[in-house]
Amino acid sequence: MSEMNLQPVARRPHLAEHIARSLSEEIASGRLRPGDRLPTEQFLSQNFGVSRNVVREGIATLRAQGLIQSRQGVGVFVAAPSPSAQPVSASPRASEPMLDGDNTVRNMFEVRAVLESQAAALAASHMTPRKLKMIQAAVLRMQYEGEPTLETVNADLDFHRAVAAASGNDYLETMIRTVLEPMRALITMNFARRGPMFSNIPHAARGEHEELVQALVDRNATAARQIMGQHIVAAASRFGYEINFY
Repeated sequence: MSEMNLQPVARRPHLAEHIARSLSEEIASGRLRPGDRLPTEQFLSQNFGVSRNVVREGIATLRAQGLIQSRQGVGVFVAAPSPSAQPVSASPRASEPMLDGDNTVRNMFEVRAVLESQAAALAASHMTPRKLKMIQAAVLRMQYEGEPTLETVNADLDFHRAVAAASGNDYLETMIRTVLEPMRALITMNFARRGPMFSNIPHAARGEHEELVQALVDRNATAARQIMGQHIVAAASRFGYEINFY
């Protein structure tokens, strides 16, 4: 037998190392800035196509490097530079107090999951061609070329308002509108994020809206409730909040 020419197999980078490196590049580029909340483990595991245990290992590496910090019961945030590296005139970003406070935003997502899933179920039961046309129009307006705009954000909110209106319950619609409007700034900030980790967020949201539209077309109240609830869970995950929908 002739001698085989065997070459050593190049070792693929460890998955957790890849995640840690990708996140550190997002921080170094400024796409993730001090005080920013990281997306949830669920979002990152789906984005990278790995298990949540691998994500935890990658995050642990960044924590050991001092690039991120965990806040008990709140989330994981990009750490601020050491005091010696900060200019004297540096002032906190406007978003920091909101992200550094209690669970207000998390609570709002949990309320949305409850209210909007019920609204979706009622909308499926009471769907009419006119109501469906308004909902579909909002989904179409979420299309964009280049980068998402304020119109993309408006279309996203209009979609949820249209579903609430289609429920036929005025009290439910009013409560959903009350919860939605304060989230406009957060949605705008998230849709504006660039880079491979965040650029698909508006498209993902639109895709989830399209799934709900199909349930509404089918007048499937059970499916509409589940799809809307999971959509809110996914949206919360993209913002860095992990909630449950039962």
